[in-house]
Amino acid sequence: MKTILLVSALFAANLAQAAGNAPQVLKLSHIAVQATNVEESVAFYRDFLGFAEASRLKYKDDGALMLVNIKVSDDQWIEVFDAAKLKPGRDRIYQIAFRVADAEALRARLAAAGVRVPAQVPLGQLKNANFTAQDPSGYTIEFVQYLPDGWPLCAPGKDLPATRVSELITHAGVMTTNVTASNHFYGELLGLKESWRGSAKGDVVSWVHMRVPPAGSYVEYMLEAKVTPHFCLEVADMAQAKAKLDKSPYRSRYTKPVEPYVGKNRRRILNLFDPNGIRVELMEPNTVDGQPVPPTSAPLPKQDAPKP
Repeated sequence: MKTILLVSALFAANLAQAAGNAPQVLKLSHIAVQATNVEESVAFYRDFLGFAEASRLKYKDDGALMLVNIKVSDDQWIEVFDAAKLKPGRDRIYQIAFRVADAEALRARLAAAGVRVPAQVPLGQLKNANFTAQDPSGYTIEFVQYLPDGWPLCAPGKDLPATRVSELITHAGVMTTNVTASNHFYGELLGLKESWRGSAKGDVVSWVHMRVPPAGSYVEYMLEAKVTPHFCLEVADMAQAKAKLDKSPYRSRYTKPVEPYVGKNRRRILNLFDPNGIRVELMEPNTVDGQPVPPTSAPLPKQDAPKP
């Protein structure tokens, strides 16, 4: 059989589930982006941001290129999909993927809640257990249980050059119009917790952070109509990150500004844009001057959120 169906009892994580613990979302696994020209997008992530291309996957039916894996760390990566093979009308952020402790237990939990999921969890081409579902805004959300023989656990330390501008994907931004439905999906079903609300103009909520507890990766609801799809890479020191970018082979080809600024959360941020206009946000974990600081404005009241 081309697809190997997995039985939940094969995995050690099921012992915790049998004991009554809820299925666990661990962190962001990877971000998948669409590319109208795959090689141009790969060059942006490889030659500008300093990551290494780890592998290429092909469609099984015709052998055409499906995606290129760009490794960020030993357990996170970026997938660059050939947009020509995807259905039109999808967001340029094609998928957001979470690493989970037990894919089958989570699949069953979502199925019981009425979320459309496959009947069983298959093995993917990377030899991990994974399945997808749609969030209330139509984004494809993938859930991946890393297996010992799967990539990237089978290749620790490989394809991690010193040129990398970052070693951590911290969050992804999704357009959200129905906050109640999104909270049900990310909060009640996946276990993420709201950690902050921010406002661009100070009067209404512009974004909401839903974080993997206790203090991990998060999804950022983008509540304004005109925003650019994005994901965020953490950098320890913005000046050092900018120096890497300025020395990269790609720098002379990149015509947009490369200038850090301090955001509403009082963290230094630098926005870059890949060839398809996807915003890649570089952000320090704590600033100003390396010290942990709170956001510039207190979280807005619950009732200030847009009506679902």
